[in-house]
Amino acid sequence: MAISVIMSVYNERPEQVQQAVDSILKQTYLPMEFVIVLDNSERSDLKELLTDYDNRVEMIKLVCNHQNLGLAASLNKAIELSNCELIARMDADDVSASKRLELELEALKTRGLDLISGNIAYLDEHGEVVGEKSAIPEAERLIQKILPYGSTIIHPTVLMRKTAVQQVGGYRLLPTAEDYDLWLRLLAGGFKIGSINQRVLHYRLRGNSMTSNAWQTYLVSRYIQQLYAERKRTGADSFGHDLPTLAEKINDTRAQSMFNRGQKHFTLAMASLRKRKLGQALVALVRAMVTSPDNCYYVINYLRLRTIWTINGHRYR
Repeated sequence: MAISVIMSVYNERPEQVQQAVDSILKQTYLPMEFVIVLDNSERSDLKELLTDYDNRVEMIKLVCNHQNLGLAASLNKAIELSNCELIARMDADDVSASKRLELELEALKTRGLDLISGNIAYLDEHGEVVGEKSAIPEAERLIQKILPYGSTIIHPTVLMRKTAVQQVGGYRLLPTAEDYDLWLRLLAGGFKIGSINQRVLHYRLRGNSMTSNAWQTYLVSRYIQQLYAERKRTGADSFGHDLPTLAEKINDTRAQSMFNRGQKHFTLAMASLRKRKLGQALVALVRAMVTSPDNCYYVINYLRLRTIWTINGHRYR
């Protein structure tokens, strides 16, 4: 089955982009094409690097946006320009393991999935491995139960069917978590989502990563979950209608400060659980929940996810 790899480049370091591109060119199962969108017209160094790849490597197709469109719009453009039935995501500062596409394709075909995700190891800014992500749920039925409460799908590892993505409308323009919105729309559309626990990608941790803004990620994820519930009830959702209100909430610095304070307690609770200090963990969780209604919702949602995983994890393996 033919694979198109898609990647958006914005403000990454040239050496990191080079590592990302080379990791795709060294796959044991080579893609038919590699569509790269440069979403920053001011980065002449990145344009020069990617143009050189475009001229030398037949599979690479470079597209340069005249103005910044953002990640979601750039990925939609790459999907539209792709010619293969399968789409593999790649981030411009990550590094794919050499067997990534081979492993994901085999799992997707064998299990009859529409989307497959893999697990990751973590890189720091200097390219040093600094840890591994814990196990993620693999089975389709388990992910189907967990996904409405939080995403265990790792965006830059995903291999998915182009027709499925197009059928639900591709990525939608959100301040963050565009991928989570897509996964829930695929789920609501009856498409099959699974994972493998092989670490198929080295994921680079960056201080300015979008995922570092816990308040924004929480609010957008909650909005996405509400859209999913609406879609399940009525067959459609009211996406866009509440975006101005969402933006106001994101910019509420007092609420953000309260949420971040609660998140510190939650982080302490998780650390205590890993050390099996259950009493300390319980106290920290309670402190997190009473900090604000948003923290309470966050903790309850997390506990729902973990309970579902614990109860059903062995059943669906």
